[in-house]
Amino acid sequence: MAGRKTVLVVEDHPPVRSAIREMFQRMGYDAVEAGDGTAALARLSGMRPDLVCLDLVLPESSGYEICEFIRRSPEHRRTPVLIMSERAYPEDRAHAVEAGANDFIAKPFSEDDLRRRIESILDKNGPTALAS
Repeated sequence: MAGRKTVLVVEDHPPVRSAIREMFQRMGYDAVEAGDGTAALARLSGMRPDLVCLDLVLPESSGYEICEFIRRSPEHRRTPVLIMSERAYPEDRAHAVEAGANDFIAKPFSEDDLRRRIESILDKNGPTALAS
C-alpha cells in the first residue's frame, strides 16, 4: 500500500517490541523493528522512516545517543522521534528534549495514548499525519 507510513520501533524487550509493533499495525503503519542501538543505526542507514519510536535504555547505545545521531544526520534530521520509556522522571524528559526528541510517552501506555501522541507529532511536522 503506497500511502502507508513506516515507523522504526527501537525496543530491546521482544514482547514489548512485538506489542508496540502490533499497535502500529492496527493504526495502519508499517512497523520495522530494532532490538538494540546497533540494529537501530543499521536500519536507519537503509531506510527513511516517517517516525522513530525509541526506548531510552538499550544495549549498544542509549536512546539519547540514537536520537542525537538522527538530529545530526542530514538524511534523518527532520524525522520525528517519540521517546517511549519507563524512565519518566523530569530529568529523563528534559534530556530527551535536549537530544532532539519531539515527544516523550511513559510506559506503560495505551494504544489511544500512543495514537494521540503520534498524530500530534506528525501534525506538527507537516502533511504526513496518519489518515485514519
